[in-house]
Amino acid sequence: MHVTLAASETGAALGAMGAGGISLVLTLLLVLGVKGKGKVKLKDNPAILTAFLTGTAFTAAGKIWGNPGRFTEQGLSGLGVGTGTGVLGDVRIAAVAAALLVLILCWEMNPRRGAFLGLTCAFIWPLCGTDSVFAAPSELAAGVLMMIGG
Repeated sequence: MHVTLAASETGAALGAMGAGGISLVLTLLLVLGVKGKGKVKLKDNPAILTAFLTGTAFTAAGKIWGNPGRFTEQGLSGLGVGTGTGVLGDVRIAAVAAALLVLILCWEMNPRRGAFLGLTCAFIWPLCGTDSVFAAPSELAAGVLMMIGG
């Protein structure tokens, strides 16, 4: 049997991994790092950052990787976010994004909470639109991922 692998694309620091490959690698890093049983132990803020990058990679990869983002959006829809008639009243997506930022800044953090909040932010902040301040971290994360494994 003969296997042919595609040549590495130029510009990616780790070679061409693709969005699905980056998602796989970052998911392993996040799960094992948050668990903290090995040499790598993600603390609070590194867990948030790793989870945010992981969620951004999920969005880029689509397919099965996009399910957590779709699940998050369905939850927001179920709560009536952006409809004006939700269970919490007229709550818009920017308010949810700001609430997540407040949680990150003010809540006592541990690696699991950080991973959860980082993933959630990766799916919710881009929903605020490209002209929102919440788009900047998503754009930066996407750029970093393109440089690493494009």
